[in-house]
Amino acid sequence: MPYARLSTAERERALYELAHHLSVGRLHPAEFEDLTMRAAAATSRAELAELLAELPGQAPRPSTEPPPRPLAAVATLSALVVLAAIGMSAMAGNWLWLLTIPVAPIVILGVRGIVARRAA
Repeated sequence: MPYARLSTAERERALYELAHHLSVGRLHPAEFEDLTMRAAAATSRAELAELLAELPGQAPRPSTEPPPRPLAAVATLSALVVLAAIGMSAMAGNWLWLLTIPVAPIVILGVRGIVARRAA
């Protein structure tokens, strides 16, 4: 169905491909602007196919995976240390337990860095 109406996702995919071709030097900025305007105004798949027909290959698909969160475990462990320090301070009646709050993340990050360097 080449004359089917375009979805927003199809139009965004075409714009992504045009941006990719611009970034690798296959398009001049003036050409990119013209093709982008025509792609945004396109109403059918045939119009988009005509715009992209002259360009070699396809751009790599953008990743749909969320970015990794390497510090999530450190943040969770740090939060547990804070809660434990407050609890121990309250139970023991001694404020010195609160000193573990700034020390624990430094130790955790330091150990994590040493392990990362050894793995590399």
